[in-house]
Amino acid sequence: MASDELKLGGGSGGGDDGNNTVESAEGVYQIAANQLVLVTKDPEKPDTDTPHANDHVVTILAAGKLPAFADGKVDIRGSKGVRITTGPAITVPPVPTTSDSTDGVEIVASETQNITIQRGLLPTDQKIEMCPGVINIDSGVGPGIISIKSFTSIELSVCDGVSKISLTPAGIILQGPIIMIN
Repeated sequence: MASDELKLGGGSGGGDDGNNTVESAEGVYQIAANQLVLVTKDPEKPDTDTPHANDHVVTILAAGKLPAFADGKVDIRGSKGVRITTGPAITVPPVPTTSDSTDGVEIVASETQNITIQRGLLPTDQKIEMCPGVINIDSGVGPGIISIKSFTSIELSVCDGVSKISLTPAGIILQGPIIMIN
């Protein structure tokens, strides 16, 4: 059973004194369409009294059951692909929201933004960061192992191969203008 509560307000006069719409349902709430778009926009009557009330935010939350709120889950699936993009809406060149070539999972950020994958909430936990000018891989505290595996070869290269380290089943090759072993 679905219920709608429109324009929630705190006054007793029954007037329109709020900018919110709340819908709730017991059971499944489903929206079906050929295409579905969620867009934020500026409010016609901005709320000047509440901090962040006019921020542009889309939140999808599956909190889970009381008391721990620890069993919620969000599933996102695209049979061909899922593309996540970030960056200003107006840039030159623009970061395209969609791409006909998406095949799998793509995460695209503008040149000035970061991509972070973090396991745990502490600064000492595992983290991979792609930032302007650097990629950091941090295994965090504990065993501190970063493992890169391949059956054929692993190559670390700088300046399009001017200096490189190649690891193959046949051996290790160090190549560069100067090689120092200390």
